[in-house]
Amino acid sequence: MADAITLLVFCLPIVTLCYSMFCLASPWGTCVRCRPAGKNRTCRACNGTGKRPRLGWQLYVYARRLYRDGDH
Repeated sequence: MADAITLLVFCLPIVTLCYSMFCLASPWGTCVRCRPAGKNRTCRACNGTGKRPRLGWQLYVYARRLYRDGDH
């Protein structure tokens, strides 16, 4: 059990940092809803562009807005 906790303590920050860097380098991902059909003009998730922001990027923008607006 202690090995699992130690592994989490060391690996979780590394995985989080790598995902954060990935989201900063490539904030837009392929739309999940219209991916099989390509660009779907009626897709509400991406407005027909085929790209939508990644979850990490959305969280970053949300935190940035909270900090900027002073609601933190």
